[in-house]
Amino acid sequence: MQKIIVPISKCIPGMITSGPIIDLKTGTTIVGQNQELTPEHIKNIQNFVHTDIWVYLDSFNKVWNLPVETIENYKKYSSALMAVVNQMDQKDTSLLDISDFEALCQDLPTDFTANYSLLGCTNLIEQLDCNTYNHSLNVAFISMLICRWCNLDNHLIASAIKAGLLHDIGLLNLSFDPFDSSFTRNADEQAEYEKHPIYSYNLVSKLKDLDPIIPKAILAHHEHCDGSGFPVHISSPYINLLGKILGLADTYDLLRHKHHIFDTLKILLLDLLPQFDPKLLLTFCTNIATYYVGTFVILNTGEIGEVVFVNPQCLYRPIIKINDRFINLYEHNEIDIMAIK
Repeated sequence: MQKIIVPISKCIPGMITSGPIIDLKTGTTIVGQNQELTPEHIKNIQNFVHTDIWVYLDSFNKVWNLPVETIENYKKYSSALMAVVNQMDQKDTSLLDISDFEALCQDLPTDFTANYSLLGCTNLIEQLDCNTYNHSLNVAFISMLICRWCNLDNHLIASAIKAGLLHDIGLLNLSFDPFDSSFTRNADEQAEYEKHPIYSYNLVSKLKDLDPIIPKAILAHHEHCDGSGFPVHISSPYINLLGKILGLADTYDLLRHKHHIFDTLKILLLDLLPQFDPKLLLTFCTNIATYYVGTFVILNTGEIGEVVFVNPQCLYRPIIKINDRFINLYEHNEIDIMAIK
């Protein structure tokens, strides 16, 4: 298991020490080897002149060290969403009482107020299953973040939450699980998959007292600004703002299940740029990238370094610090980030 020195300012609860931390004045051990750092440990260490803090790199907990309570709250919302959506999976949704769904949507921004928590929950990729409900919750979270970072009004944020939670309800009509990574779709199954926004629209559009921009956005969440999307291949002027937000959030979450954050940003800003509203995309990616300053990455050189600065010229090629050496990946195309630790 790889080891790395971290300054006290970068220590987070849950890291595991790979060597003892010693008080240099007295020689006493402050924290022993193979101990999990707690908030009390980190606070106490700051009172001493101490040896280097060596930790196992794998204990960095995938960048996001969320409290257990936040993760459990996320699971609770995912389960609640499943219960609500299963009620909607019937022929006549116009007769449904959606008060439970409305309550869920109202409570969500209160229970997840911090942007860090919203973004952190969407990074629980290896801890939680990738399914319709977790994905839909992630899309709601990401849509909220896009709205906040673009200074959009509270009414649109509320609509974004509802649209995110319901956008993939049509997947329940498919004959296969689209989140099964071991499953390869044939042409007929892909054609069936591309109808799911229509299935979602047909269910959601019949719900009583729902803002009509929500089903329209859901219908368009796989449409692209350049007209290359599906199911009807409309382009930017015909996609409402909420649909553009929903499409960006959906694509980002699907990419993050396959790629680390900097590869995800590269795909969005380089390969998929024509598909999205440029203002929404740049604002979103710029804000996302700043949350990864201070994280450790493994380079294709085999070296491990810390992200110390996100280059505004190229968000997906940051400046990396390796010991006392700085590498600007924007100027070194031969060096790539292979993984985040």
